[in-house]
Amino acid sequence: MKFRLKLFFFTQYFSVGLIGPYLVLFLIEKNFSGAQIGILMGMMPIAGMFFQPVWSYLSDVMNKRRILIVFASLGLIVASLGMGFADSFIAVFGWVVLFSAMYAPISPIATASALDYLESIGAVDDFGTLRMWGSVGFAVSSVLMGALFLDQILLYFPWFAGGIFLTLALVGLLLPEARQPYTYTGFKDLRLVVRGQQFITFLIASVFLGATMGIYNNYMTLFLQEIDTASWLIGVIISLQAIVEVPMMMLAPYLLKRVAIKWLLLAGSIAFLLRWLLYIFIRQPAWIVPTQILNGVGVFSFFVVGVAYVDRLVDPKWRATGQALYGIAMMSIGSGLGIYSAGLIIERYGVSSVWVFNSVLGLVALGLYLVSFSLKKIPEKRESSSM
Repeated sequence: MKFRLKLFFFTQYFSVGLIGPYLVLFLIEKNFSGAQIGILMGMMPIAGMFFQPVWSYLSDVMNKRRILIVFASLGLIVASLGMGFADSFIAVFGWVVLFSAMYAPISPIATASALDYLESIGAVDDFGTLRMWGSVGFAVSSVLMGALFLDQILLYFPWFAGGIFLTLALVGLLLPEARQPYTYTGFKDLRLVVRGQQFITFLIASVFLGATMGIYNNYMTLFLQEIDTASWLIGVIISLQAIVEVPMMMLAPYLLKRVAIKWLLLAGSIAFLLRWLLYIFIRQPAWIVPTQILNGVGVFSFFVVGVAYVDRLVDPKWRATGQALYGIAMMSIGSGLGIYSAGLIIERYGVSSVWVFNSVLGLVALGLYLVSFSLKKIPEKRESSSM
């Protein structure tokens, strides 16, 4: 079963390696303005904010994670091809909304499925070794797109995306369905998802951090083009950020047992902040390469340690919903606001100016994380329960 989960994460983040770094370039090739691109890119996480909790709630209550992921993946095929064939801004906007609605459940439900299985075998801290394969998939996708298809992205992007999501649907059929003996009493039980002021502050901090990540994921390729980076090197740089994540994720079980979660999360927040500050001054592509090491620390902190932290705060019966709240804060509300704001900033001041904006957002996030961890001691890890 671990092999199936590894294969799913590989395929899932293979799609992220295509959509995140290259969708903006695809929209530019469609001759949309900076403001229009900002609206489209900002709409994706904001639309996902409304759909993600619905999907995740159904996943927890119906206990049909596999079916929902397959259905969403098939919807993504239609949305990807629709964006490819549409020409007008209104038509593309509609397909972007559908894409966002279908993409929303993939990450939280897949994460919940993996945690369900790992908890059943008493190995929840091994999540990083599964998520590591997502980093590998991201790296492979970025290299392929940057090296082979970037010059003809308008032609290849929708078909490449459609093929990836078809593969994701097929792999999704192999995911486990947990047999949980939980009972639900409707929305009344949802109060169990959030426990305490610390978690609420943590989610608010994640909004600011997510804004910086959304800006980076969607506008980094534009920045690299602005400093005259060759197409093949763009692919290498984007993929390298995922490659350096792998050693960190391999160490996840060791680190989670020996280092307090708050220190791992604060280290990731500082790593991201330092990265944005460096980008303010970098104008040579070669200097981008060593900064990708900082990405490995940051992604490990918030996509492995952050997942583990949320899982410890949320009742197991609301596992997918808890992960959805975390995803909404970071990759929906935060990312959406960041992407839209950055689009306006780029239109007026140029791409390089977004790193100043990112640095301010990152500093606010760091301050809020410090506040969050000072409010209440992080709870100890729950004992694994039989499924």
